Amino acid sequence: MVELALAFTDKDGSYAEHAAVVLTSVFLHTGSQVNVHILHDESLTEENKLRIKQLVSHYNHTVNFYSVVFPPDLAEVVEGAQSVNTWTRGSMYRLLLPFLPNIGKVIYLDCDVLVNLDIQELWNIDLNGYYLAAARDPGVAGLTDILLPLGLNPDNYFNSGVIVFGLDNIRHNPEWYDKMKDFLREHPSTTLPDQDILNHVFGSNYLQLGGEFNTFSFSNPDQDFNHKIVHFAGETKWWDPASPGYALYEEYLNLTPWRLPESHFAAPLEKKADPWPSLPRLEHEEPAQPEGSAQLPLQHAGKQQPVHKVNPPRHRRIYGMKKTRMKRQSRLKKSRRLAKQKLLKRPVRQAGFGTLKPSRPYQAAPLQRNYRLKPKRRTQNFYPGIVTTPGRGQRVAAPRRRMITELVGRRYTPEP
Repeated sequence: MVELALAFTDKDGSYAEHAAVVLTSVFLHTGSQVNVHILHDESLTEENKLRIKQLVSHYNHTVNFYSVVFPPDLAEVVEGAQSVNTWTRGSMYRLLLPFLPNIGKVIYLDCDVLVNLDIQELWNIDLNGYYLAAARDPGVAGLTDILLPLGLNPDNYFNSGVIVFGLDNIRHNPEWYDKMKDFLREHPSTTLPDQDILNHVFGSNYLQLGGEFNTFSFSNPDQDFNHKIVHFAGETKWWDPASPGYALYEEYLNLTPWRLPESHFAAPLEKKADPWPSLPRLEHEEPAQPEGSAQLPLQHAGKQQPVHKVNPPRHRRIYGMKKTRMKRQSRLKKSRRLAKQKLLKRPVRQAGFGTLKPSRPYQAAPLQRNYRLKPKRRTQNFYPGIVTTPGRGQRVAAPRRRMITELVGRRYTPEP
């Protein structure tokens, strides 16, 4: 299973939409099971959270939500950093990924990246003791004068938009958390706080990724996005109409609950689960399970909690065979009744010369006089089927018709 993490604040509701597009690009190119971790704050609304749950469940993956609360010591130094408000606090949430419980490794993605390959390829990279794996920042050439005063090495400076974190390896270094706080205290004027902190703490022990795992859009003149993770860094994001990736963004957005009706997505199943162990920095919420997943009895405080069953949506219910058979028989009876009513309105038809075949049961021919006067033109008697051409001034007497009242299926020869 691939562990994937995204982190953002959602004050205007747009970044939840961007995160959904990133997840859609991952799901469409990945055949493995993906367990998504969303780090957020109180700005993420319940409506947008439900949409993300519907999207993840639609592709048969799982998602967990974590409400981030900075501990007082970290909150103090974060407030002192001048550029945190420029990049929002959500950019700092990735620093707390080592506090995720029961996870030894995780892939982190920014919300401005396009995944156009199987994310399993990135997951299969062996960290081999490194703290993390990341790609070198292609724009570091213009940052040398900024990085050197911060004590950062431009030759090893990596970008923080796509990172594979070796959480177990980081936890073996107990000084990583204090080093983050110390860096912010010493350099509150840092322009890229999250990226500079990660390079300061882990820059001496990281695995460099190939360019296909973090390709910057502005450094790709031919705009070839095939088999790559494209990072739309800078001011022009891929949701900007001027971006070369805008068409792809719209294509993936059209597959999310932000564009498709709610009926297209199955409602995520509600699952009551034990909370994670109390953490001072991450508050875990209930994970959303894919529809149809097994629901096991859960233990809490020594008591077994009942598993809540949720009926599928009405438009997806399947009727039983007995009800289906009853409806089919009802429709058959109705069709026969309508056919019989239509048949009763049809007249008796001639079956052949000298032979009469009634067209419905109990059909009676009307009584006639002993003769009928015919006009002076070529005529065809309806019974018994003789065609005559009378001369001028002549009248033709048709033989008398007999009353016929019999069942259908028998053939009759009228008396001479």
